[in-house]
Amino acid sequence: MEGKMKAAINTDLQTIVIDEVPIPQPGPGEVLVQVKATGLCGSDVDGYLGHHPMMKWPLILGHECSGVVAELGPGVEGWQVGDAVAVEPFFTCKTCPACLRGKYNLCIDLKITGHQVPGSLAEYTIAEACFLHHKPDNISFAEAAIAEPTSGSLHAVERCGIRLGDFVVIIGCGTMGVLAMQHALNKGAEVLVSEPSGFKRAVAEELGVHHTVDPTKQDLVEHVQALSGSIGADCVIEAVGKPETLASTVGLVKRGGTIMLIGWSGNKTDPIDLTTITLDEMTLLGTLGFCHDFPVALKLMSQGKIKTLPLITHRLPLDRVEEGIQMLRDHAEGTWKIAITDEA
Repeated sequence: MEGKMKAAINTDLQTIVIDEVPIPQPGPGEVLVQVKATGLCGSDVDGYLGHHPMMKWPLILGHECSGVVAELGPGVEGWQVGDAVAVEPFFTCKTCPACLRGKYNLCIDLKITGHQVPGSLAEYTIAEACFLHHKPDNISFAEAAIAEPTSGSLHAVERCGIRLGDFVVIIGCGTMGVLAMQHALNKGAEVLVSEPSGFKRAVAEELGVHHTVDPTKQDLVEHVQALSGSIGADCVIEAVGKPETLASTVGLVKRGGTIMLIGWSGNKTDPIDLTTITLDEMTLLGTLGFCHDFPVALKLMSQGKIKTLPLITHRLPLDRVEEGIQMLRDHAEGTWKIAITDEA
């Protein structure tokens, strides 16, 4: 497809320019997707602020994407123009040891849409055909875009090995936190969420969380000790990425328990009690994206077992991308997930 498209380009520090650029051409094994919705993410804010190590200006941001197949690249089979899709935003080498083991999220040459390659805050974007997934008919394009963090949070929770009856503490009820909360609930865990925002705690309660704590007014350690019989949580999931919350995880988990760091501060070092982690035989885990998780995430969303609609507090058109990023940057009251879409 030839011609021009509108795109939101991060050209410099805290600068988004809406401009016309050539429509990208799909290469072998690739598909051109007409973007219908993109979810704004904290990593988009980091790129805008110059804090993200994978993002260099000028760059079209955006990686939480859904849309419609617009053109097939050479050799692509199994897709037709007009198919409604959710986009898994990876480009991989297919030949490194990680790819050959099926752990493609650890590809040595991994590239991510909106990070190292142009993103989906545009009218069209490129995706690998192998990383497209059919959008369920019963979810909107805006919801389908949130399949990306739904898959990422699922990947993290699966790595934790959470079992029926486990006591799980989630620090932070942003998008990743509230989705991880729902995955943990689906596994039959007892879940506590620590979150200062009242409206996010209220949504967490509506979605079935057992306990909520406002860490600005309540002592999280005391609550965890009381609920666990002074043993600690089986698993603590950190979904904030601040040094103080990262450090707090060790004091919340039981001996032999698991700590999952979804959040990260961007610092090369952050203080954490490694001595206790060692002597209490704790498991400390990181997570990168997703790996074979998209189909499960979309199925859970389609079945109503993961609810994303309550997270979408704003829908904005493409020419208001910078406004949306600034709302997330400033933690504007009542703002959670912003979908860039023309959907009502």
